[in-house]
Amino acid sequence: MDDHNEQSQATAHALERLVQAEALIREARSILASALVEQDEIPYMDLKTAGRVRTLGEVAHRHLALIEENGSITRAESLRIRREMYGDEVQSTANLFGKRNSGALFWRDRPTGSPVRDTDPICLTDEGVRIATLWRAVHHMY
Repeated sequence: MDDHNEQSQATAHALERLVQAEALIREARSILASALVEQDEIPYMDLKTAGRVRTLGEVAHRHLALIEENGSITRAESLRIRREMYGDEVQSTANLFGKRNSGALFWRDRPTGSPVRDTDPICLTDEGVRIATLWRAVHHMY
């Protein structure tokens, strides 16, 4: 009778373990399905765009976030963001700036040739908004 009792307990234990394993498998499948959906939500980027998003996306995102939060951003605020990201030695990152309709990320809303002031408004170009938006998509920040 003891053998029969031990066998029943072993069977019950094995069935309990199977139920636990099936629950873990369902959970793993759910996680994988979610991951696949998230991957599909990332927009397609060509190699050049992906490189720009990787190297410039966060700085564009930070500028856009401040504009969304406050309605605008000044040169001083822009410089603070760039120093946080690239170090205190940043004086000017002219390669990030251009004209309004250029491929640059930002433009200074002042007449060409006017003196640079900390209070100058800084705007994102369409390209800056595009890069920030793609960076947010990659980092699931909608």
